[in-house]
Amino acid sequence: MKALEIARVEFGNMVRSNKFLAIVAIFTLMLLSGLCRVTEPSAATLEVPSATTHEVESSEKLGLKVMGAIGYSVLMLVPVVAVMLGFDAISGKVEKGIVRTLLAQPVYRDHIIAGTFVAGLTSLLVGVAMPLALSLSLAVLLLGITPSLADIALLITYLGVVAVFALAYYALSVLFSTVTGNSVKSLAAGILVWLFSSFILPSLSTAIIRLLLGPPKFEQVQMGQMIVVKTDSEYMRKFTDLQNKILSLTLDYHFRVIQDQLLLGPGIKDYTGLVVLIAFSLATLIASFTVFVKREVR
Repeated sequence: MKALEIARVEFGNMVRSNKFLAIVAIFTLMLLSGLCRVTEPSAATLEVPSATTHEVESSEKLGLKVMGAIGYSVLMLVPVVAVMLGFDAISGKVEKGIVRTLLAQPVYRDHIIAGTFVAGLTSLLVGVAMPLALSLSLAVLLLGITPSLADIALLITYLGVVAVFALAYYALSVLFSTVTGNSVKSLAAGILVWLFSSFILPSLSTAIIRLLLGPPKFEQVQMGQMIVVKTDSEYMRKFTDLQNKILSLTLDYHFRVIQDQLLLGPGIKDYTGLVVLIAFSLATLIASFTVFVKREVR
């Protein structure tokens, strides 16, 4: 009960804070700016599907439009939102002396960390789900689609997948906050992980693979009266396999695979990425709990 009381107070303070309101406002504006692309005409909007395939094609069109409008923004911004909400979850309380004050009361360490987790996860869901749900709803309206059951299921599933992705980065940020005990160091570590995963490693992986496989190999293909030079298919297969293995070390890769399957394909066929994100979140939160409970707070 004490953990729930701490969570209630923490959640109220968090959602009323200027930091939370600013993060949610910026995230919402960035998502809404992507919706401008939804109104751009395309060949797909001129097609008239038959009655028997309307629901399937509507869902496919919706998935493609959502991916084009906010897919990249979600991949780039959700980690930042999660890191910003979690970097001072524990270190902020240590620095302000809140932990020491609470421990002077009949409150145990596990109550503090559990309450902080619950409050943080709840505020994270509110901060990510509400702007995303608003953007998805507006996307449906701008597309002029009457949502079918398949459309609704697609959007709800996508919200769930994004929430799991946000949770993974939030859990990592809380771990940094717990281990370092310093908000500045925790924020820097979270941002560095995001930059490395999103920008540095994708470019670095290309250089690593070139060193392993050597320069690209080319082959000539006869196409009518033209001879086209393209990269050797076996080389590209090895290149893609190695790149996927390297990028699979990041959270972004697993989310991107799930997002592509859900929005660009017939649905999620391989749940490996989702399992990885959930397992990583649980393991990281447990590690944070263990470190905080055993560490002496001065």
